[in-house]
Amino acid sequence: MNSNQAVIGYFKFKNIENMGYLKYGYYKRIIQYVIDFYNEYYVRKIFLSLLDKGYFIKVKNHTNSYKYKFNPNPNPKINVAGTKKQDKPSLPYIIRWD
Repeated sequence: MNSNQAVIGYFKFKNIENMGYLKYGYYKRIIQYVIDFYNEYYVRKIFLSLLDKGYFIKVKNHTNSYKYKFNPNPNPKINVAGTKKQDKPSLPYIIRWD
């Protein structure tokens, strides 16, 4: 079992999603406890990989900070606001040389 799977399993077991939106610092402490490794670079790397996979919902706080909520059923097509990401739509440009 790798560290990402261990962290996800612990979060699901403890129902972390019921705690609501939390700062990164809380998740950092939990991840450090689960993997029993206190290197901040490695912990941040694990957190960012889970964020990219859709396991966290990211919301901007009223200041210039973010809060995160654990999502046990990830959907990587959801962005910060909770709306589905649109692939860059192709605009119908027609160039005519009249």
